[in-house]
Amino acid sequence: MKLSRLALQQAGAAPPRPPARIVHLGVGAFHRAHQAWFTQHAVDGEDWGIAAFSMRSAAVSDALAAQEGLYTLVTRAEQDEFELLWSIVEVGNAASQVGRQRVLDLVASAEVAVLTLTITEAGYLSGGPAMRLLLEALLARKAAGSGPLTVLPCDNLSSNGERLRQALLETVRELSSSSGQPATASLAVLDEALILNSSVDRITPRSTDADRTVVELATGWQDAVPVVTEEYASWVLQVDSVERCFPGGHPLWQQAGVRFVQDVEPWERRKLWMLNGAHSYLANAGQLRGYRTVAEAIADPELLGAVQQFWAEAAQHLPAELEAAEYAESLLARFGNPRIEHLLSQIAQDSVVKLQQRVLPVWRAERAAGRSGAASHTILLAWVEAVVAGFRSPDTADPLIDVTLSGPQPAEQLMNLIDQDVAEELP
Repeated sequence: MKLSRLALQQAGAAPPRPPARIVHLGVGAFHRAHQAWFTQHAVDGEDWGIAAFSMRSAAVSDALAAQEGLYTLVTRAEQDEFELLWSIVEVGNAASQVGRQRVLDLVASAEVAVLTLTITEAGYLSGGPAMRLLLEALLARKAAGSGPLTVLPCDNLSSNGERLRQALLETVRELSSSSGQPATASLAVLDEALILNSSVDRITPRSTDADRTVVELATGWQDAVPVVTEEYASWVLQVDSVERCFPGGHPLWQQAGVRFVQDVEPWERRKLWMLNGAHSYLANAGQLRGYRTVAEAIADPELLGAVQQFWAEAAQHLPAELEAAEYAESLLARFGNPRIEHLLSQIAQDSVVKLQQRVLPVWRAERAAGRSGAASHTILLAWVEAVVAGFRSPDTADPLIDVTLSGPQPAEQLMNLIDQDVAEELP
């Protein structure tokens, strides 16, 4: 049976289609397991629909649009739990002219109060498609007189809101330089934009054909784009004043478990370093040992030991109230869940920028404290060894990687792509 919003409404399994009050860029699995899930679980979620747009390939957005934005969330613990999510009420592809214009029209509407993004670390390039679209959307909203818009980046970047603002500023300058036109209007709209920092956490591997079969057998629904995730979910937003940060309102996410804090930076560091940094190590070192998934890799005593040594380094640079030791214990349980098939080849994508965000800061902090940073260095070196051995996942740095592999001293040159200082530590 195909998913149908009308059929679900008639069965009392979904409310009438809520208005699109949130626009989202990057309609991948993580968004649908995280922000869309939190929105539906807010006590007023029935009033907050999401219009979600892919930024590159239309494969997922087309399949999701054919299902009217409906999909199944499979929470995978000892047993699978199946939940139908209906918070996405419109789906499009912003890479198309029609989809791009729809984004602009929605953002310009006073009914839309929040814009969220999951465009991956590589999407925060100045002058890139996402930055150009977001800048144009903010200008369209300003021209329409619809008031300030809250922008929530939800990617695994430290200070992601500040980085987004910086990428937008650089985009403004690049466009102004190439066109010869003053950037006054664009700079003014960025001054008014409410771009918040956030920290997100929920392991969400890619779904497989086997997952689609499981969903149909368990629910009776033919779902082309189900999402598989773990039980754990965390979302921390830096909010100094709800009235200032959300002038157009927001779903009551706090009652669904979202934290509003004065400073999200320590939470970002804990998650980026301990979860994502360990993931990057397991992805590279694990593939070198023939493993496919995180669960397989973390079961290797040597890899586990290296992860724990890195966690010990990271914990020394986190506030005590974040309980790094307890978080590490929870990560071991999450990593070791054999029912979450998180592919190492997927995690290894865009390793250069990921390692710069996830591991390099710990190495620098250790060196500044007068220590060796050996555990951090081991994680960085694992990527170099994996690339030299022929393990390649798509990376925005691919042209530079190709050049270094064809030249002299490839290991040293690869490490230089991450950081010149750390490259000097190579034996």
